[in-house]
Amino acid sequence: MITVIDAMCGAGKSTKMFEMMREGNKSGVSKYLYITPFLSEIDERVPQELPELNFKSPVNTGNGKMVSLASLIEKGENVASTHALFSMLTKEIVDKLIEQKYTLVIDEAINCVGLLGKEFKVSDTKALLKSGMVIVDQESRGKLIWNEEDYPNHDGRYSTIRSMCRMEMLYCYVDSFVMFEYPPKLLRELENVYVLAYLFSGSDMRCWLDVNKIPYQFADNEAIGLRSEAELKAIVKENLIFLSNRNLDATSQRRTTLSHGWYDNAKAEEIKKYQAMLRSCVVSEKAKAGEIFWTTYKDCEKKMAGDGYRKGVSKDLPAFLPCNIRATNMYRNYSLCMYTINLFKNPVEVNYLASQGVKVDEDTFALSEAIQFIFRGCIRKGEPMRLLVLSKRVKKLLEDWVNEV
Repeated sequence: MITVIDAMCGAGKSTKMFEMMREGNKSGVSKYLYITPFLSEIDERVPQELPELNFKSPVNTGNGKMVSLASLIEKGENVASTHALFSMLTKEIVDKLIEQKYTLVIDEAINCVGLLGKEFKVSDTKALLKSGMVIVDQESRGKLIWNEEDYPNHDGRYSTIRSMCRMEMLYCYVDSFVMFEYPPKLLRELENVYVLAYLFSGSDMRCWLDVNKIPYQFADNEAIGLRSEAELKAIVKENLIFLSNRNLDATSQRRTTLSHGWYDNAKAEEIKKYQAMLRSCVVSEKAKAGEIFWTTYKDCEKKMAGDGYRKGVSKDLPAFLPCNIRATNMYRNYSLCMYTINLFKNPVEVNYLASQGVKVDEDTFALSEAIQFIFRGCIRKGEPMRLLVLSKRVKKLLEDWVNEV
């Protein structure tokens, strides 16, 4: 059974999970696979918190980390690894995890479903279908099967597609798009799976569970001793300072203003207007490098960067962070955040999930992503932090969230 521990940053999710793992180890009934986006968790926190469990991590000794991971699982070791490696588990490793009755702990909901990478075009989909390199299994929701009879041992342009087909990860949508889905067998068949998350209803993982009709339950946060959301929000409300801007207040916005599509189509003067608001914020707040972190879409960084916030204190600590950043706590002392995006799910992904009978919660998704980014800064420590949000939609979502008990 999958248990979701859905609670804010600071509620004590990880601490409680470590306590449960410690107790499971004492009873001798559990082996653990702990999955996290944070390398610091793997290298430092897990060994420090759980020395008695003797966690091991996959290492690349020349054959790749997957070979190392397979060896550790075969030996029945407790293993800590990353989301990235988890997304590529082989069938053999999945079967061994189930056979050995591992308990799976996932820190932060994983991306389980979506459109295959931007480098894979509609023309590639059509070429694969026309050539017969892949076969669409209509009885399995359009799952793609590699044509091993006609294209055995293919190691050319579509070798990655072949590998993903063999892992049963790819699906065809309206004969134009290739969608990836994490194979459901592991989470469906393991007896104990824990997911540590916040606003889980807005995540890809929730959608994927619903698509595959995999049941899950929410932990009773009060019963397991987590700090209450009301207590944590009171701290955020006291310390998160929403900044205003006269020009922003006077600017009319549509629901999709500052979405990725908006940036793609906006005139240069429109983008410069919003860029000027960032510069004005930095000047009026008298902020300097080492205090400022900000984001926009990666391909819009140069358009929105400006004097005073273009660079950070070093190459290792740039002021700009990707909007989907997870695996860093390096900005926990930064006190000015500028959030310039208005996130929506890719429409193809939304329509694909709708075709499977699953509705995407767009507002909860946008709110969750904004909170994740903002909590890279010092607000995660309960310290005063200034926040400029350019999207009126996102700002309202955040303000409503802060004020909601």
